[in-house]
Order: sequence, then structure tokens, then C-alpha cells
Amino acid sequence: MNTLHQEAIEAFRQKNYAVAAKNWIKGHALPDDREELKEIYLWANSLNETSPDSDLCSILGLIALDHHDIFTNDREKALLQCIEWSKQGISISPNHPWCHRHAGSSFYWMNQWEEAVPYYEKAISLVPSPTLQVRLFTIKNKKNPHPDFLLLDVNPETTEAMEAYNAGVEINRMLNQYPQMSEFEKERLTQLKRDCYAVAYRLYHKTLMERNGDPYNEDPHTFAMCCNNLAIELTNQEKYDEAITVTTEGMKFSYFMYILQNRFNAHLEAGNLEEAVADGEKLMEDFIDGMDSVTYFTITDQVCSSYMELKDYESSMEWLNAGMESYYSLDATDSLLTHPEIVRCFTNFYIYKAKIEEQTGIKPNVNTASQEADSILEEMPDNPSILISRSNIFLEEENYGKALECLQYAIHFASEQNKIRSVQVALYNMGYIQVVKLQDETAAFESFEQSIALGNEDFWCYYWAVHCGYHLQENEKTVEYALLALQVLPQQEGVTKDIIAEVYEHIGTAQLDLGQYADAAENLKLSLQYNHSPIAEDNLKTAEAENKRNSSGGFFKKMFK
Repeated sequence: MNTLHQEAIEAFRQKNYAVAAKNWIKGHALPDDREELKEIYLWANSLNETSPDSDLCSILGLIALDHHDIFTNDREKALLQCIEWSKQGISISPNHPWCHRHAGSSFYWMNQWEEAVPYYEKAISLVPSPTLQVRLFTIKNKKNPHPDFLLLDVNPETTEAMEAYNAGVEINRMLNQYPQMSEFEKERLTQLKRDCYAVAYRLYHKTLMERNGDPYNEDPHTFAMCCNNLAIELTNQEKYDEAITVTTEGMKFSYFMYILQNRFNAHLEAGNLEEAVADGEKLMEDFIDGMDSVTYFTITDQVCSSYMELKDYESSMEWLNAGMESYYSLDATDSLLTHPEIVRCFTNFYIYKAKIEEQTGIKPNVNTASQEADSILEEMPDNPSILISRSNIFLEEENYGKALECLQYAIHFASEQNKIRSVQVALYNMGYIQVVKLQDETAAFESFEQSIALGNEDFWCYYWAVHCGYHLQENEKTVEYALLALQVLPQQEGVTKDIIAEVYEHIGTAQLDLGQYADAAENLKLSLQYNHSPIAEDNLKTAEAENKRNSSGGFFKKMFK
């Protein structure tokens, strides 16, 4: 971009305004330095007042559109001035494409869309523009709540990267504006948007990275913006490695919060947890001052969750403590306290903390934990996760009645909010208290069965259902749940051999009672392989004897059995 700008300055000095205009407008090469840009404006304006020129008018129009604060803080005043310069340029050169485009854009951004149409149509007839094609479609359907999107026929192929990129941005705006469009139309426009970003990326990449493309596409910041938008699309398509590649490329040219955030999200989706936490920590380190509260809590939650999966409980505890401290520091009247995303994140912090204490063997101060939970429940009395956590504290205090009461409330609110997993967990916890603490196997069996019926496929839920079914002599259900427990056993960590032996013993004994002697014998043998048990040993002898007795009897017994 610096080369184009220097060439433009030199052409300007030699009064070759056409080359200067082409470099600055087509190459998007106006300088970032405000003082230098102001000098260009004053210079061009002075020359144009003395001797009007269509190329000078186009340069002044671009400054009015994109950098109006150089000469006024009033945006509308700048747009009106742009129209004046553009009309002046058109009067001198009727087929000047940029003067027509700048006039159309000024009317467009002032929402005077009908006035923009003739200028945009003329500009397109002079220089094809996918961006203006999309805008004209938008203008012509302004009062139509159900446009025929099949009439939007945009060719993303162009030699100008900015044209393709802006067309993608315009299509994305349209997709958000018409959420009710059919799935077919949505898919077609989404693909068209992706095609636009891909064309822009290819053109920018060729110039900036391969160093053999059109110099008018040398625009580092817009390349980074294109990488950012393309990465979102690639992540949505589950092409995580490609998303990571393009964001990394873009950051070499322009580093900003959203592009790093999109690489962070791609790493999360790809399961690259170590890379994800590195990006999450970098986001906080570099951009926390410009970050809104919802983004802050969401990233904190995602980093915590990643550290939990990595089993780095110390790091996770540091992050969740910071998150909880930030939540508690919010003013009591702040609406953010009840923002759904922030409440979700805070709930997760509370759950992570309980899991870390369980995994590391840290015993929390029960009184402090009780006060903390009660304080949170005052703010969120219908939060199932907090109610489940409060129940666990009552369990620690051996207050089983209150623990069950909290779980009943959790089931009620979770059912209302369609939080099925919370209902599953609450029912499981209820069953655990009923069987382990209250020795009420009938009530516990009902709780475990309800949790399973709602889709709970956890090993321990099946295990306790087997335990209760076995002692209640519910033989068929004991066999059913035992087989399910064994099916999910490979995914469950930390199950000791004596527990596995118990499951096989219970299934074998239940099959013995059901007269399934061959199966019973096989499962009881497996039980003894994992752990010796007098019950399994005795029942195996019975199962083998019964199986042998039923298998013998001569020709006629076998024939007429």
C-alpha cells in the first residue's frame, strides 16, 4: 500500500490526477497518518476550487465518505458535500465511474435509497461491481418483506479483492435482515457469501503473501478482516484447521480482538485445548480493556472448561475464582447480574469449583459454602445447577431432608426450563441419598429409573439401579440395567475390579433366579475373574448344576422338551 501511495503523491505533484485517483481509490491507499491525509485534502480541494477536475472530485469524495473528520465532524454534512463534488465531477466527465459510485453511496448512507439507484446503476454499467449489485437488490426490495432472493444473481469473480469482500459483507447483512427466508434461499446466499470471501482471500493472498498479485489488492487490514470473516464460515462448516490457518495468516497483517477470538473458537471446536487456553489467555492479556462483560465471562468460562478437560485443576481454579470475583463485584442493580449468558457462566464456575474440590480431595468450609450458596440462590432461586450444588452442601452437613428438598426444587425448575441433563443429575443424586444414606431402596430404585428413562447413560446411575433392583428381586430389570452398565463401562474411568465383579455377580444371580442357567454361569465366572466372592462361587455351582441337569435327559427328553 505504501508503494501505491507514494506513486499517487508523485502523480499528484505532476498533475496526473487520474493516476493519483486510481491508486488512492482502487488501491485503498490513502495514508493512515491523519496530518498527511489532511494535507492531501487541503491540496486537492484548493486545486479543485481553482480548476475543477473530475479526478480531484473523486479523491475528495472518497475522503468525505471514509474520512470525513478530516474536514468536519458532521457525517451528514460530509455526505452532502460528497454529493456536490461527485455531481461536479460528473458534469465535467459524465462517465466517471467513481463520481457516480460516490454519489450513490452518499445517498445510500443517508437512507435516500431511491436517489442512489441511478448513480449505482450507471456506476455498474461502467465498472462491474458485485457489492453494488447486492445493494441495488436491497434498495429495490426495501418495502418487500419477502423478496425473491433467486433474483439476486451475483458473480463473485472479480479482480478487485475489496469488491468481493464487501459483497460478502453485504450478503451477510441481508441474511441477518431476513431470518424468515426459506432454508433453500438461506443455503444459497450463505454459499454465495462464502464464495465472495474465498475470492477476496485468494486475491489478497496472492498479492500480500505470494507477492505476485495485483498491487491494487495490497490492503493488509482488509485482508485480515477477510480472514476473520472467512474463518467464521470455515468454523461453521467444521473446517477447523483451515479456520486456524487463515486467522493465523490474517493476524500477521492486522491483529485485533475478533480475529484472535475466532481462532480461539476454532481451537475449542477442534478440541485443541492447549492451543485454545493459550489464545484465551492472550485475549485477556491484550484486549480485556476493550471487551464487553458478556465476552469476558464467556471467554473465562471457556478457558475454565478447557483447563478442566486437561485436568489442570489449579489453573481452572484461578480462572473461575477471577470470574466469580468479577461477578460479585457487579453492582446489585446492574442488569448484567441476570443476563442469561453471564448467569450460565457463573453457574458453571460454581459447578467447576465443586468438581475440582471433589477431584482434588479439597474439603471446602461447609459454613462458608452454605452462606455462598444461599447468597447465590437469593439472586437465582430457580437455577437448577445451584440448587443441586446446595443439596450437596446439605449432604455434607448430613441434613438429608433439606438435601432432598433442594433436589425436588431442582427437578421442578429444570423440567420447566427443559434442562434435561439437570433433571437427570438431580434424580441420580436423589437416588444416591435414598439408597446410601436412608437405605430406602424402593424410593431410590424409582429415582434411578426415572433418571435413566430421561436419557441418563452414566455408568454409576446404571450401577445403582442394578444394586437396588438386585436387592428388591427385580430380576429382569437387574439384568437389563447390568447389561447397560457393562456397555458404557469402557467410557467410565476409575471403576475398580470389585465393582465390575459385583455387576457380573448381580446379573448372574438374577439370571439364575430367572432360570437362565447357561448365561448365569458365564457371568458368574466373569465375576470371579475380577474378584472372589463366596456368593458368586456358590451361585456358580448351582447354575452349572441346573444347566447340566436341564441339558441331560436322553433322546426323548431333548426331542419333546
